[in-house]
Amino acid sequence: MNFTGAIWIDVDNSPHVPLFVPIVKRCQQMGRPVVLTARNHAQTVELLHNAGLSGAFEVIGEHGGKSKVKKILGLLQRAAALAAYVEAQQKRGLRISVALSHGSRTMVLAAKRLRIPVITMYDYEYTETFIFNTLSDRVLIPHRIPDATLDKIGLKTHKRLKYEGFKEELYLNYYEPDAAFWQKVESENSIRIDRSKVIVTLRPPASSANYHNEQSDKLLFALLKKLLSRADVFTVILPRTHDQQAEIEHVMQSAGLDRTRALIPKRAVNGLDLAHHSDLLISGGGTMNREAALLGVPVYSIFAGKQGALDAHMEAHGMIRFIRAISDIEKIELCKRTPASSPYRITTKVEDTVMQELNRW
Repeated sequence: MNFTGAIWIDVDNSPHVPLFVPIVKRCQQMGRPVVLTARNHAQTVELLHNAGLSGAFEVIGEHGGKSKVKKILGLLQRAAALAAYVEAQQKRGLRISVALSHGSRTMVLAAKRLRIPVITMYDYEYTETFIFNTLSDRVLIPHRIPDATLDKIGLKTHKRLKYEGFKEELYLNYYEPDAAFWQKVESENSIRIDRSKVIVTLRPPASSANYHNEQSDKLLFALLKKLLSRADVFTVILPRTHDQQAEIEHVMQSAGLDRTRALIPKRAVNGLDLAHHSDLLISGGGTMNREAALLGVPVYSIFAGKQGALDAHMEAHGMIRFIRAISDIEKIELCKRTPASSPYRITTKVEDTVMQELNRW
């Protein structure tokens, strides 16, 4: 197949690294050039290095933080920087035919400034979607988000392209568990983990996201006290940012919690391996919850924002249980799990849909 130009992919958050790695590799196999940019936020850059993409991407910009004013300023600054970088690539003779991201507002603004067609993916309908819905040429969303909801948030029918399943299937289809995962974690962190204990993975909420609800933070800190009070439980905590890590460590110290019953890894770990090798996962986000649920791991969510269609579906089918109040924490079943295959059958439908759309440009 003959292609007329390169694909520009922007990775602006940690969950988007595993999502786009298979797409990058598929394009490389087909001989189609990829321009890869990344935002220095959370574990995004480190995960790109872990994925073997060192030297294949350009780091541009940072997260603006919790302040709305700083977010807007950061949005405009990064969009300008992205546009300048891509324009420089174009002046060197590289033609870019389409831009792709999973919710990168800065890419959308930069691409429209350069008159590059934009494909945006998102799977949470209650985030701020105005920029995506207004400026994107195509928007890829899960088929479980009702058309009536998309009508309400202003996504025009002609821009919609629905895919079957969950976006996480795109890379879970390639996942092979690392049998030496715990040994690597122990070596990197100079620690011995008693794996006869109940291993809990705890992922805090995205406190800097526009949809963040402070109730999630209250649940997180109550959970820390609960988990670290149990001698039969070992908790792996995955803060999203350095500020969040400092806040968690302050809470643990102030409450006199037993720090030896928890680990905050020194460097980014493979989230799929961590979920696969844990007895249960508790998270304030969406992606890790869905990853674990699709792998057959017991999942509890402390997300306190407005429930999206995907979470509602998973809760209705018993794939995720929600902790909505501090009293609900007592309902969490802290026990060793018996490994079992996921009741959900992972397919290639998401990847096929994305690649078919990219190949149109």
